[in-house]
Amino acid sequence: MKSVLRIVLGLGLLVLVSLGALAAYLAFVFDANDYRERLSEAVAEQTGRRLTLSGELKLSVFPWLGIELGAAELGNAPGFSDRPFAALTAAEARVKLLPLLRKEIAVDRVILKGLQLSLERRADGKTNWDDLTERHQADDSGAGLGEPSGGGGPAALAVGGIDIQDAVIRWEDEASNARHSLSDVDIRMGQIAPGVPFDIDLAASFAASEPAVQGRFTINGKASLDLAARQYALAGLRAALKASGEGVPGGAVDAGVMADLALDLAQGTVSVKGLSLKAYEVAVTGALEGSGLPDAAVLRGPVVLEGFNPRQLLDRLKVSAPRTANPERLKRAALKGQLTLSPTRIALDELAATLDDSKLSGRLEVADLARQAVRFDLSIDALDVDSYLPPAPANGSAAGAPAAAPANAKGAEASSLDSLRSLDADGRIRVGKLKAAGMQAADIDVGVKAAGGRLTVSPKGVIYDGRLDSVVMVDTRPTPPALAISGGLDGVQIGPLLRDLTAKPERLTGRARIDFKLKGAGLDAPALKQTLAGTTTLNVRDGAVKGVNIAQYLREAQAALTGQKADSASGPAQTDFSDLNATIVLGGGVARNDDLAMRSPLLRVGGEGSADLVRERIDYRISAAVVGTLTGQGGKSLEQVRGVTVPVRVGGSFAEPTYALDTEALLAGAVKGRLEQEKAAVKEKVEAAREKAKDQLKEELKKGLGGLFR
Repeated sequence: MKSVLRIVLGLGLLVLVSLGALAAYLAFVFDANDYRERLSEAVAEQTGRRLTLSGELKLSVFPWLGIELGAAELGNAPGFSDRPFAALTAAEARVKLLPLLRKEIAVDRVILKGLQLSLERRADGKTNWDDLTERHQADDSGAGLGEPSGGGGPAALAVGGIDIQDAVIRWEDEASNARHSLSDVDIRMGQIAPGVPFDIDLAASFAASEPAVQGRFTINGKASLDLAARQYALAGLRAALKASGEGVPGGAVDAGVMADLALDLAQGTVSVKGLSLKAYEVAVTGALEGSGLPDAAVLRGPVVLEGFNPRQLLDRLKVSAPRTANPERLKRAALKGQLTLSPTRIALDELAATLDDSKLSGRLEVADLARQAVRFDLSIDALDVDSYLPPAPANGSAAGAPAAAPANAKGAEASSLDSLRSLDADGRIRVGKLKAAGMQAADIDVGVKAAGGRLTVSPKGVIYDGRLDSVVMVDTRPTPPALAISGGLDGVQIGPLLRDLTAKPERLTGRARIDFKLKGAGLDAPALKQTLAGTTTLNVRDGAVKGVNIAQYLREAQAALTGQKADSASGPAQTDFSDLNATIVLGGGVARNDDLAMRSPLLRVGGEGSADLVRERIDYRISAAVVGTLTGQGGKSLEQVRGVTVPVRVGGSFAEPTYALDTEALLAGAVKGRLEQEKAAVKEKVEAAREKAKDQLKEELKKGLGGLFR
């Protein structure tokens, strides 16, 4: 036993003496600089590149196996620029020798100074690192065949720290003529060991040519990693970005991010807590939990967009804010909800947002990012659309004149059509109170469905005490696009509706039912005026036609027939009725009506004529007759025109219609009526004389026959 112990001690002593001798030799005799050429040749054999070592080489063995390297360059691949592929001014790395025997890697601080890396891609797509990766793949394909998987990796990894100073990375792409660079790159990391947090600090300046951007970013926090468990974390992340240039929205940005990150690749989960993002004076906060990494990653969690001023944001982005009729609009906005994010889908549930005085809730989803398929179910408590529209023209301007079409109007129209053709949407929007085009509405429910170039919008709701139920369909597949509108309004108060719609005193009052079924081609107003075709029916009860007093025209007609002076107008300039019915047929840019029928206790009114939608001119004839009573509106007797049809001509423009008694037609009708009356009277007399002659002839025949038989 003693002899065995002596042998072991002797071998141990021999190993120590040998290691000491080797260390002494490497320290005092061996000079790594003597092997520069051999090292360069070995690199050339492995990479095909030339390695130039112009700095001093130092090698240490115990207790660290380390190397210190001075200035060095690795040549570029043939066919690329004259710049070296990689270069550095100094490098230092050391590994503990004894842990290597236990398959453990303990690295002292790794230092790189003045690293420069030049990455290039030619117009043919070939890069200046393709040859390196091809050699590496070839080596990997032949090495390790038959070796048990996972048996060659280190049992543990520990790094004393990483220090990279003044690094520069360039990227040049001839295919896109892009030039990008990272400069003044500084990376500092503390001691890296499994499960032990370490500090990380990173900073770099950057510049890009297409689009032109330059700036600097910094990242710091406390990281930890466990390679065996595949768990990584970055606590107290603080990232800041300052950038400027044409490629930056608004020309400049100063942004910051804070969060705590945790990644578990073994479980496929990620956690983002305490998220805070600020940019352009807008702040977003939230917390996200992810699963399904790495192939089917899904992030979920609450997000909050803090209250901000949209006008100020647009100003920071150097985007002109739209002029609104109410200058206080677009000054307050906020949003919050539950975010779901995946590589193919984005959804925002439990949405609660505000814009000025409006509150919005519901859900919004992009169900397929590739197809931009939008799904939504939104509710708005109240919305004043008109207050967001441009203000009305100033006094004295040509308010009614059409605006000159911008030079790029055709391009904008084509772009809008392309957007409609590719639109994939399905959802509904509900609005409690709505003001649009001057009109008031409530309980609005609009369904929207768009797919395959077809858009269907089905608005329903309460409008001026009436119910709206309609469908609007747009088919963008033909050129020009096809438009179809159908539906109706039932029980609507037509007077307030027209007053708010036209911003002028209403010309028709009463409770109305309107049914319409129209088709057209084109989406702009001029095209629709030319192509709109179909039928609209109108039924109005217990109302009045304002602006025209048919009873006064009857009095004028009576005066014309009797040769007397007409009484001055009395009473309101309107014509009351119990019901009014009309059918309007559109086509060829003209709206025509031939069956107007209006009734009241006094009058029966009919009408026929047309309206030129393109020129906005009216050519219409109203025919009125007195029935029922002998006293008309205003209390004056209309006995002389009872039974006489009184014609009224309506002309002028849509904006300024004109009304006038058609005296010539009235007199012609009256004369014709008198002639008919005279003819009837003569006929009656002839018939009476004929009957009398018949009676006399009978008497004479009786007398003659009586004498004959006697």
